[in-house]
This record gives sequence, structure tokens and C-alpha cells, in this order.
Amino acid sequence: MTDLTAWRVEWLRLWRSHRLLALLAVFAFLGFSEPLAARYLPDLLRGSTGSRLTVTAVAPAVPADGVGGYASNSLQLGLVVVVVVAAFACTIDSRPALTVFYRTRVRSFAALLIPRAVVTACGAIAAYLVGLAAAWYETAVLIGGPDAGAMAASALLGSVYLAFAVVVTAAAGAFARSSLGTVGYALVVLLLLPLVGAIPRLGSWLPSALVRAPDALVRHSATAGHYQYAVVSAVLSGAVLLLAGCRVGARRETG
Repeated sequence: MTDLTAWRVEWLRLWRSHRLLALLAVFAFLGFSEPLAARYLPDLLRGSTGSRLTVTAVAPAVPADGVGGYASNSLQLGLVVVVVVAAFACTIDSRPALTVFYRTRVRSFAALLIPRAVVTACGAIAAYLVGLAAAWYETAVLIGGPDAGAMAASALLGSVYLAFAVVVTAAAGAFARSSLGTVGYALVVLLLLPLVGAIPRLGSWLPSALVRAPDALVRHSATAGHYQYAVVSAVLSGAVLLLAGCRVGARRETG
């Protein structure tokens, strides 16, 4: 019989708890629906009337509208689903009986938290890429083919931000006692970052800058080089947060 390592347990948990299915369903829905909305919304608006307004001219859709719409919504609406899934996976102390069982079978808290964070991040990234592929296909069929290089860069930067969001949630799970508390802490951090990024010359250094990156790349209003500092910031701050979460969880174990 194959030994069940912590990594294998987390992969099985992600699959059998249907969390991966939930992620795939949300991102795939966004991937198919956003290009449809970009293609047909101008036609629906054209000629529509209100009490004082008649819409007579609407700009035709371009490939960037379909892919950019998916990228924006997936890193906002989809992000909430990712945080919820990560919170239920990474809040180890939410169920005391299971907490004792888990902690007595590993050498350190990191052996519990890191596999959960990494596996959840991989699941979120996989779902995001599936949705992006769906948006790419739908956009190519309905509007026109987007630039392949911009799509590849969008996939990379969007994946980095989702991984960062999962790490933020995992770190919050080490502080919180419940999964809902973890969701709250993580969303507060992720929502505050764009507000801090409004400070001049600071926004480009924060991981939150990556939320706008996929849309800007497909519209050719920016290049991947514009977000190099945000990528470095996401990687370094993510590593620090994960380390802090492991330390806090370990201290709670001995306290």
C-alpha cells in the first residue's frame, strides 16, 4: 500500500472535497461568459433607450475585451472563491480534535501548513489557466485571436498573484481560530493593498499591481517588464508571510 504523505493527503483532499471542482467551475464559467458578454453587449446596448437617453453608437468589441474581461473578473470575483477554498484548507486549528490528530503526527507545523498552501495554490492556478484557455478560445471564435505573447505573460502574472493570495490566506489561517475568520483576515489584507498602492510611486511595487496586469498586457498598454517589481514583491512577501504563519502556528502548538 502506498504511504500517505502530507502532500498526497492534500491532493486527495482537494479532489475529494470538490474544492478543485468548485474552482474549475467558477473560472471556466468566467472564461466562457466574459467573451460572450464582450461580443454581444454592444449589440444589446446599441439602439436601447432609457427615459432620457438613446444609445446610438457603441465601439465594436476587440479581442482584448474578451480576454481582459476574464482576467479582471477572475482576479476579483474568482479571487474570493480562491480565498474561501484556501481558508478551509489552511485553517488547521479550526477543528480541535483533528488539530490534535494532525499535530501529533508531524515534526513541525510547517509540515502541515506548507503542503496545504502549495496544493491549494496549484489548484487555483490550474483553474485560472483553464478559464484563461476557455476565454482565449471563445474570444478567438467570436471576436478574433488575441496576441499569444501577451496571453502567456498574462497567464504568468495572474498565476503569481493567485499564489500570493493563497499564501496570504494560509498565513491568516495560522492566526485565526476559524475558517471564516481566516477569510476575513485575508480579504482585508488583499483589499487594503490596492488602497496603499494609491500612494504615488508605491503602487508598482505592491503585489496588488498584478491584478491589473493581464488586462493591460492584452491591450498592449503595458509590458511584462512594468510589473517586475510587483512580481519580486509578491514572491518575497509571500515567503515572509508563509514563514511567519509557520512560526505562529508552531508557537500555538507549544503554548
